Amino acid sequence: MKDLNVIELSKTYGIKPLFHQISFTIREGESVGLIGQNGSGKSSLMKVIAGVDTADSGTIDKPSQYRIAYLPQDPQFDDQQTVFEAVFTGEAPLVKVVRNYEEAIANLTKDSSNQKYQEAYTRAEQEMNRQDAWQADVQFKSILNQLGITNLNQPVKELSGGQRKRIGLAQVLIQAPDLLLLDEPTNHLDVDAIIWLEKYLSQYKGALLLVTHDRYFLERVTNHMLELRQGKIESYIGNYATYLEQKAEREAIQQRMDEKQVRLYKNELAWMRKGAKARTTKQQARIQRFESLDEAVKQQNGEEKQLEIALEGSRLGKRVFNLENVTLRAGEKTIFNHFSHIFQSDDRIGIVGKNGSGKTTFLKMLAGEIQPVSGNMVVGETVRIGYYRQLMEPFPEDKRVITYLQELAEEAKRIDGTTVRVTELLETFLFPKEMHGNLIRTLSGGERRRLYLLKLLMNQPNVLLFDEPTNDLDLDTLTVLEDYLSTFAGAVLVVSHDRYFLDKVADKVIAIDEPDGPVLYYGNMSEYLENQAQRSSTQPSQKQENKVEPEEDSKKDKKKLTYSEKLEWSSIEEKIMVQEEEIEGIKEEMATNASDYSKLAELQERLEKMEADLAKKWDRYEYLSQYANE
Repeated sequence: MKDLNVIELSKTYGIKPLFHQISFTIREGESVGLIGQNGSGKSSLMKVIAGVDTADSGTIDKPSQYRIAYLPQDPQFDDQQTVFEAVFTGEAPLVKVVRNYEEAIANLTKDSSNQKYQEAYTRAEQEMNRQDAWQADVQFKSILNQLGITNLNQPVKELSGGQRKRIGLAQVLIQAPDLLLLDEPTNHLDVDAIIWLEKYLSQYKGALLLVTHDRYFLERVTNHMLELRQGKIESYIGNYATYLEQKAEREAIQQRMDEKQVRLYKNELAWMRKGAKARTTKQQARIQRFESLDEAVKQQNGEEKQLEIALEGSRLGKRVFNLENVTLRAGEKTIFNHFSHIFQSDDRIGIVGKNGSGKTTFLKMLAGEIQPVSGNMVVGETVRIGYYRQLMEPFPEDKRVITYLQELAEEAKRIDGTTVRVTELLETFLFPKEMHGNLIRTLSGGERRRLYLLKLLMNQPNVLLFDEPTNDLDLDTLTVLEDYLSTFAGAVLVVSHDRYFLDKVADKVIAIDEPDGPVLYYGNMSEYLENQAQRSSTQPSQKQENKVEPEEDSKKDKKKLTYSEKLEWSSIEEKIMVQEEEIEGIKEEMATNASDYSKLAELQERLEKMEADLAKKWDRYEYLSQYANE
């Protein structure tokens, strides 16, 4: 069996212990997901296994001729190389054979009469036959095509970070090693490429160790989970869903044990404070038991805290963005023509499309950083935008963490109306007191993202624009962020390829790269993908989507309700009745409080918001009723 054994491995970064005497086995054919909070040491552990870094102590035991291929978060290449040279870097036998063959073809194409090239081609072809490498050649080209790598002669120095990541992914997949180490492989991939990679890895015959924020990806690819927490490793057999179940069971058992341990600790502490004299063997044993309990409870109290997001946004009026016949371009590329849409104050919208389709450009326009070529964009007077960029603003590397935030404000307001100081905020965002004075350059990529998110929310935005927020945020942070966005009192627009994240935070999807312009789909990301799959198997006249603009055209083409619309239709009448009753209740309360002007103003604001929402529900009711009986 080709198994890799990690034996009592320890690593410290500066003064911070990352992991201590951890041991585990990655078996042949096993697909392992590695999870843990940012800064817990996941990437460092992968580097040690890959052999690009060393551990302080411990060993890694693997068979001879055991091949490992490693994809870091930010692959580095020689800028003098071409894409072809970068992709086919590697010592795997088949890679070398195919590389020589493809080089021979390229040279012969340039000069078919060159005898030296002819001889090289003959030798390369013979070696392809001898190694039976033709299928490998086809597979390599398929991998490149699926990852959108088409120009193999392009210099690496001309590539963006996302393109370099895809080249790095192609490079390790082509090598087909005994163990694939992938650190955030889905970053910079569009949804189609992610789905392809998901299927490819689920059928991979070698072993896999994977770090990713994409929970659907973890669910469908892995059969074993490792959690790195507090310097220790915990193993869970099964995929991500199984991990969640087992984790909940373990924590429930641990909680019961901890409560018992704390009670024992208090009893023993009271006894020790009486000044027990260790004269007898029994008393000495009790003192030793206290010391062990004391250590256990201290460790319990030192467990990792959970991120908390409870910052208040500013008040938002009804109007957010009103786009009228807007045409948007990026350089020579037209993103869309004559697009019209009204964004509402309670919108939860995912913006999707292939890489390069203009999603980031669209967000920049909404944020006011670029202007449309033509048309009119009206921004509501009360709109206060929080724009979480895919490429963060440059950090002042030699500034201390606390100073970075104090330059914005000394305190912020929570959702419950109370104020909180910057030092407390940092702790709720998992920056303990000992880190407050650290220089920003010492932070990990994930810690920088967390600090960036905190600064954005301290500005009290009421409209959030997120551009790939799941990159570099750990699963714990994402879970808390999703919960925060579900109750956020404002509009949320998210550009992301993370299907799970979009399912959690968005109830509508705008596909920006449709042939006839952006199209609005009612439903979450999974329903949108299901709709796309149905569209690909039907005639163009049977499309079931709702076009944003013009609405009349979409009604002509529409034949029946989609699955998500059927669910909406089944409950919308009841929701309207409930909301009408609530409105009547508010009106009665206003009559009762007619002399309390402060209370009256609050009730009036609630009434206006609910009536506007009710009007939207009636619009949807009328629209859905046209097709409900088809």
